[in-house]
Parts: sequence; structure tokens; C-alpha cells
Amino acid sequence: MNSRSLLFILTLTLFLSVSTPVKTQPQSILNEIFSTGLLKIGIREDTVPFGYRDSNNNIAGVCLDFVYIFREILKEKLNKKIISTHLYKSTLFNRFELVSHGIVHLECGPNIIRDLEQLNVMFSNPIFSTGTQLLINKKKYSMFDNKNSLAEINIGVLNNTNSQRLVQAKYPVANFIKFQGITGISRGIQALQGEKIDAFASDSVLLIGEAIIQELNLGKKYILMPKIPLNCEKYGLILPNNDSQWQEFVNSVIIDTKLSNIFNKWFNEVHHEIEVLENFCHSQPNQNQE
Repeated sequence: MNSRSLLFILTLTLFLSVSTPVKTQPQSILNEIFSTGLLKIGIREDTVPFGYRDSNNNIAGVCLDFVYIFREILKEKLNKKIISTHLYKSTLFNRFELVSHGIVHLECGPNIIRDLEQLNVMFSNPIFSTGTQLLINKKKYSMFDNKNSLAEINIGVLNNTNSQRLVQAKYPVANFIKFQGITGISRGIQALQGEKIDAFASDSVLLIGEAIIQELNLGKKYILMPKIPLNCEKYGLILPNNDSQWQEFVNSVIIDTKLSNIFNKWFNEVHHEIEVLENFCHSQPNQNQE
């Protein structure tokens, strides 16, 4: 073999080794956190009581309390004294991409459990159950009889949500006023108080949380209709769909008794309403939400 042939073979071998990378399995999130000491979580800022800005513009809510407990259990799992946490702002529009692109390890918020394989994400076991209801001024109770078509009734909805689609299908002749953005629910409740709309429709727990923050006299001046929600929805954490080890760990934290204490703390004032919702949802067969 002459030197020119040898040079050609060496060059070809080098080219193939560079142009044909070896495929590797993605690193488990637990291993990544062990190596980096960093936990990355997405939290909404527009969904009281799950995640919102308080009067001092600080992040507050169920999800933030969950992060504290989650991190402590994670430290025990990985036998690490310190794990730093980086919170990313998630929204109705970017929450799935934050997880599928690996920007966060999980996203916490009012995420309806359903089939989203095309987005390369999955959900944890349920963390909460709720349904769609209308928040109304009690003096307008007679307008919202279940037999009424709600013609000429102005119903506020958060645009591009399951609740919007559901109430539009349920009450097709009502007038729908769309609210958008991270302050959509808040502005909708304010419009209700100012009698610019007759009702605001959303997930029951979000209506209850916003009513508490805006200091509405819930149960006396303002009530939820109908008493039994229009549907049942179960919330889960958003996770990557290719890490079963991470999924198993997250689900193990969800059933921890410390997590149930968080919900008891946040919903103590409306325990009866939450109990009615939970009992209703537990009685419903499991089904995917569209």
C-alpha cells in the first residue's frame, strides 16, 4: 500500500468518525440535578392561588409552597445538603415548550391532564380536581336558572381556554366577553364587580382564589353557579415524557402528606366549596380532556 492510499483511508476514517455522531440517551433529570445542584421549575403568575404576584410583587401561591417541599424531599433523595432553585415564568402559551425544550424540569400550575404526546410532554398524577362554573352576583341568581338559555347574558371568559369552549357550547346564545393576558381573570372579576358583565366563567378553584384575593364576599354576595360544575378537570404537573425515573419521583412527592397540608392551608376559608368539587370529580369516570 502506497503512502497516497494510506492517507486516503486515514482521511476517510476521520471523516466518518466526525460526521456520524454516536447517539446517547438523554441524562436523567435526577442525575442532572445531582451534578448541577440546580432545580428548574416553571410557575404561572396569573393563576391565583397556584401562582401569582402578591401586593409586594413577590411570587406566591400553592406552587411556590410545593417547590419548597419538593426541594427538601429531593435533597433527601439525592443526599445533597444544598439544591438551588431557579423559577421561570410560565404562561398559558409557553408552559409546554418550557418543559419539552428542557428549560425547566417541571411546570406547576392549573394544567388539565390530557393526551399531549405531540408536544413531547406528559402529566404527573393528579394534584387537584376542579370544574367549570360561573361566578355571579347573588342578586342575579334568578337569571341563571339551569333551564334558562342565558340569552342576552354577558359572560366573561378567558380567551383560548377549555372553560371558554365549554360554556360557549353550553350557552350558545349568551354574549361572551373575552379577556386575555396574565391579568385576564383578575380584570374579568373586576368587570363583574363593576356590573360590566353578568358572570365570569373559569375553573372553580381559580374563581375562588381570585375572589379571595379581591376580597369578594364569597358565599353571600357572590356565588358559584351551577352548584354542580359543568365538568370535571384534574390538574397535573407538566413533565418531560422520556424520563420515567423523574416521573416516578415526582409522583411519590405528590402523595406525600406534606403536600395535602399545602392545599388545606390555601383553601381553609372555602373548605366546603372545595370538598363539594373534589367529591364530584372523584365520582366521575376518568377521561382525557380535549
